[in-house]
Amino acid sequence: MEQKIKEVCPIVETIKVIGSEAKLLVLRFLFDGSKGFNELQRATKLSSKTLSKALKDLEEAGIVKRVVVSDRPFRVKYELTEKGKELKPVFEEMEKWGSKHILNKT
Repeated sequence: MEQKIKEVCPIVETIKVIGSEAKLLVLRFLFDGSKGFNELQRATKLSSKTLSKALKDLEEAGIVKRVVVSDRPFRVKYELTEKGKELKPVFEEMEKWGSKHILNKT
């Protein structure tokens, strides 16, 4: 019996990691620098549950890291890892494409 080998597409695999609206929004705002949870929630307008899940998934993927800023009061900031920073040119190109083809429908 012949077994088909599934070809892995790097584009599809990337979309699996960063492709939800919540994750894209988080990344978009973290490109400007580290942010606290509440700051991200205000910027993205995501529910705390959705934001928590997106941050957890991005952290597990090694794209975002959680940095403890202080113990008392306990505060953390989220920032991009080097791996996450490498996504910035991808976002810039998607923004150009979206501006040209989606926002400027003529």
